[in-house]
Amino acid sequence: MRLIPGKSVWLLLALLVLGACRAPWDDAKARKAEADARQIMASLQEPDMARYRALTLPPEQRIALESRWPEIRRKLALDEQEQAGFNKLLVRFTEPHAETHLQRDLNAKIKPLKSEIDNKWPLMQASLTLLLQGWISTNNQLSQAEKDHGKALVHAVIAQMPPEWLLDKALRQRAFEQMVATARSVEVRDYQQVNDLDYLQFHGKLTLFIAGLKELGKVYGLDWNASQDKLQIKVLKQSGNRTKVQIRYPLGQKWVEFTMDLIEQDGQWYDASALKLFEDKLSSR
Repeated sequence: MRLIPGKSVWLLLALLVLGACRAPWDDAKARKAEADARQIMASLQEPDMARYRALTLPPEQRIALESRWPEIRRKLALDEQEQAGFNKLLVRFTEPHAETHLQRDLNAKIKPLKSEIDNKWPLMQASLTLLLQGWISTNNQLSQAEKDHGKALVHAVIAQMPPEWLLDKALRQRAFEQMVATARSVEVRDYQQVNDLDYLQFHGKLTLFIAGLKELGKVYGLDWNASQDKLQIKVLKQSGNRTKVQIRYPLGQKWVEFTMDLIEQDGQWYDASALKLFEDKLSSR
């Protein structure tokens, strides 16, 4: 019988020790993690973005986020060029007769593009998906779970988007009316005002914006809230105070699917990537 070399013995022992130290699966913790993930999704369904933040970030960090909100907003502010772009876009969606102006300008662009839309629609869908997913990936105010959710949502919507969503003038008009109504409901005049909002004011405005996006989805037959009735949450991994859950729900003809890493503190599970975002970027001085 061949003896195992000395170094291999120590490596084998180290692997055994690491395996023994790994916390076993805990059914009660897994069930609680699933329930807490459902509460996070329910806060988006309401929507209530202040509640969402309280469910994704542990109390100590959430309180610190609120108390240091002005400093954090300054730290994450857009640069001057981006702010100017934001202000210009805001005016487009809030000025008098904005719905008419938006329709007029898009009509002028749609006509020369119609043949391309008819012949190259799948390519245009793929390009739009990459563009929006790229914007989400580079947004430094989103946690990794929020980025994954946003990218999955974009993919599901655009993948089932027919050319008629752009070519149907009546449908476009309904969409523009909803976009304008949403922009006006938020009641901000420029980026500086957004950046000067306190913690609760900001999350209140964000709640209005998310609610408006949901109404926009209904224009195209996509009811996000109704989709949550078929929400599926499955615990993929559970060890100690760490858990990974898979979140799935249908939206129209497609499924939105992403994973979320959760971390447990005092019996409650939170978005581990939100905590990491706070610690890595928001809490640094």
